[in-house]
Amino acid sequence: MRWKIGLFGGALSALVIAGSLGASSPVQAACWASDPVNATTADQAARAMQQAGYSQIQVYEKGCDSAWHAHAMLKGSPVNVVWNREGQVLTEGD
Repeated sequence: MRWKIGLFGGALSALVIAGSLGASSPVQAACWASDPVNATTADQAARAMQQAGYSQIQVYEKGCDSAWHAHAMLKGSPVNVVWNREGQVLTEGD
């Protein structure tokens, strides 16, 4: 019986912690104050990706490292793409 109470208490604690973290985006929750975040925008990222040959770009997040992530099409295939803080446009996973 005690293990059930302990399990319930642990699960309840996890839900409370998860709820308090849910107020910010997952990216913000994982970032440190010392992370170098630049002032680039999603529009700038989409333009850079388009110039690199990607189409149907849907930018969805900016990481702690100032890299913009998107879903796009490249040569007719769906891909995940990133525009990093060095200005490189790369297909993710390569």
